[in-house]
Amino acid sequence: MATALDTTLIPKIKSIIDTYGKNVVFVVPGLASYDPDDGSVVESGVKKYTVKSTPPANYSSDMIDGDIIESNDCSISISSSGLLFTPENGLEVTFDNQSWRIMNIITGYTGDEIGIYEMQLRR
Repeated sequence: MATALDTTLIPKIKSIIDTYGKNVVFVVPGLASYDPDDGSVVESGVKKYTVKSTPPANYSSDMIDGDIIESNDCSISISSSGLLFTPENGLEVTFDNQSWRIMNIITGYTGDEIGIYEMQLRR
């Protein structure tokens, strides 16, 4: 159940990112379903979702360890408000004519609900 913080902060997070952010496209693969009659697997189409994110930020040199965080990785954040998908590791994210993969996701709670997703991206 949403708390008072959720109902206050989530719309503010979305408003700030929508005002100052940039468009990014998340490429979400369709779900596969199994047909037991003929044994086939049917895949639904790929969906693309355009949302606003914080501008990409590079990691500081003291955070780059060459393993979990590499030198060309960046991070973006998106609001959870109104999302039609849930970000997950491995999804493709496109902005500035470059494709990235989500390597790690940190969920930011504003109370009982997720208010923001921070994602580590890698090319």
